[in-house]
Amino acid sequence: MEYLPITSTIAASLAIVMFALTVMVSIGRINLGKAEGDVAKYPIGDGNNENLKRRIGAFRNFTEYAPMCLILIALIEINGAGASLIWGLGVAFVAGRLLHVVGMLTNPHFPLPRIIGMFATYAALLVPAGWLILGN
Repeated sequence: MEYLPITSTIAASLAIVMFALTVMVSIGRINLGKAEGDVAKYPIGDGNNENLKRRIGAFRNFTEYAPMCLILIALIEINGAGASLIWGLGVAFVAGRLLHVVGMLTNPHFPLPRIIGMFATYAALLVPAGWLILGN
């Protein structure tokens, strides 16, 4: 049985970020419902609230990219990629996801954190894919 220590650490880090995003969405829904007199009013949806839309968008975007990047990182780790490459991709991906979240949740007129976050995500997708396709 293979043990993937680097991928495991990256996955655990992403789980913590995902939990924080989930809590932010839940709190946003509760607060929106509370403001309208019914805490349970928004178990789903965004109530057309811009702040809640951004929180949901950040969570959605996170969950769209995290699984495939983790799979790719695990595949290169199990196929013998160097630890520095795996750590580099993992750190870039986690940092990129955090920057993307900051960009999504803060000033929409300052897209730089979001742009940097997406480029880090693209690297975490394309570098291991290339490594696997080109035969290491």
